[in-house]
Amino acid sequence: MSFIRRMLRLARESDSWSPEAKGFESNALSTVKGMVSIWADDTHRGEKLKGHHLNRWAKNVLKGVQELNEVFEEDEKLKKEVK
Repeated sequence: MSFIRRMLRLARESDSWSPEAKGFESNALSTVKGMVSIWADDTHRGEKLKGHHLNRWAKNVLKGVQELNEVFEEDEKLKKEVK
């Protein structure tokens, strides 16, 4: 999450229409895309997770999504303060 926070901060500090800012935002979103791709995989060694393994997986995914939500809400709040 620290990488995403850093990329969003760098994008916020750059000129909003600069290629640099777009690159920082792209890096953050590519990282999120990779994280979601990993979270979407509910298999282990080719077999679907079941029972308590599935519950643990779902709780970890939810925790990650909530943490990402906090990161983006924090970024939006900081953007509004700057304007």
